[in-house]
Amino acid sequence: MEPSDKIMNAMTGLGFTKYEVLTYWTLLVNGPSTARKISEESGIPYNRVYDTVTSLKARGFVTEVEGSPRVYAAFSPSIAFMRLKSDIDDLRKLFEEELSKSKRKGQEKPAIWRTTDINEAIEMVRESIESSEYEIILVAPEKFLEEIKGDLENALKRGVTLSIYTGGEASLNGIRGKGNLFIRRFHRLNHFIGMFDGKEVIDIQNIGLRPRNPPSFKATYPEIIFAQYAFVREAFQESELLIEDVNKKHDVRFFTTFHAVDLIRRYLPRQKIYAEIVGRNLSTGETETLAGQVVGYSVVLEEGIDNFDLKIDGSVVKVGGMFAVLEEYESTKIRLILE
Repeated sequence: MEPSDKIMNAMTGLGFTKYEVLTYWTLLVNGPSTARKISEESGIPYNRVYDTVTSLKARGFVTEVEGSPRVYAAFSPSIAFMRLKSDIDDLRKLFEEELSKSKRKGQEKPAIWRTTDINEAIEMVRESIESSEYEIILVAPEKFLEEIKGDLENALKRGVTLSIYTGGEASLNGIRGKGNLFIRRFHRLNHFIGMFDGKEVIDIQNIGLRPRNPPSFKATYPEIIFAQYAFVREAFQESELLIEDVNKKHDVRFFTTFHAVDLIRRYLPRQKIYAEIVGRNLSTGETETLAGQVVGYSVVLEEGIDNFDLKIDGSVVKVGGMFAVLEEYESTKIRLILE
């Protein structure tokens, strides 16, 4: 009995040859066999059996039983594919390590990645969480947040701020006390929206309706980032702050000025606040690193205004967020120090 077309197509899709699939299947069905027996049962030419078995042994799918004549036995699928997965994981890590050394920073072209597989979409979210350094914004139903709770906890431990818009706080109780966490109650939760350091966005559509495989995308196009940024600003206006869990007061990071200004608005009347930013000078276009004391703020969200005043060596500059126009500096790398 030959393997089905479904198995043959799946295995060849993974890089196995037709002879390798036939040999492995024959050994699984018939048990340990000699090369002659494998050839007879599978239809593989006898002179090709040895090189095929050698290849399968190297992949960890077949073992050789000592004796004369030689007998070959197949490892069970659970063992063989566990080894294959391990090899693939090792290869993935090698690619990631080599890519981190070779990738040209600052030269990436914007792109969009689409999928209709929910597991792939969740993996995109996990990758973006892991690569974030300043702030992660999530607009998501509570149930979805359960899927990535461990990833969120790791982000908090690294010092990344989590700003989450959801229906309640119950599902996130386990990550409180781990870092800087802000949870806001928001009612429009049909889609999942994730923003990561202002560099990329992920959208999983209609997730609130719980389809099996919703259309999803990850994008780095400025136009798409701006559209999602504008939506989150609206969500901020419509939401209610449920939890403010500031556990790292000397390192509160944001990429959005409206979140930073909201914190400044509440803390500035009773304590000193300092800020360190990496921002673009809107006059010169140059990127600069600035540090000073926060001495004021402006927020009129209906008019698109949210910024703060930073005093540096006696002069005061106004720091705005993404797509700033009226301010001296545009920044998506904001670090507040609460004294």
